[in-house]
Amino acid sequence: MRSPVLYLKNFVVVGIKKIRYMSRFSAGMIQTFDKLHVEIHGSGRVKLGSFNQNRGNLYLVADGGELIIGDHCFFNTGTCITATEQIIIGDNCKIGNNVVIVDHDHNFKNDGEKEFISSKIEIGQGTWIGANVTILRGTKIGPNAVIGAGSVVKGVIPEGGKVIQKRV
Repeated sequence: MRSPVLYLKNFVVVGIKKIRYMSRFSAGMIQTFDKLHVEIHGSGRVKLGSFNQNRGNLYLVADGGELIIGDHCFFNTGTCITATEQIIIGDNCKIGNNVVIVDHDHNFKNDGEKEFISSKIEIGQGTWIGANVTILRGTKIGPNAVIGAGSVVKGVIPEGGKVIQKRV
């Protein structure tokens, strides 16, 4: 069982973020975050459900985009999620150490257009994502999928799908 002091600390931390970012940040009142880092730029928004927790640093960045996280999600140490368009993570997801989720790429062609190319990411409820996974723009992961450690994911993963990338 978590300490009442931890719940009080998280109540204060979430409250401060609500004051700082006003309507651009919303969160259920019960969170157990340790070292939560939130950055919201421009028209960005972060919306967290209830009963989420992390172990160690969790970076949530809404750089003009929208980041929506459901209820009862767990994020292990070093997870970094950056939205310039939209990232949606469903309820009851478990995310391992050092996971990176980004809905954009740099426009490396540098053809005078936008600096970033972006497209929405959706991660279905009950999905398990192993350590050191990178999820790229335009990815849609169905509910109850399993993404094995070290995988790089781009595209559509069906409901209950499994992604395991073996390296020799």
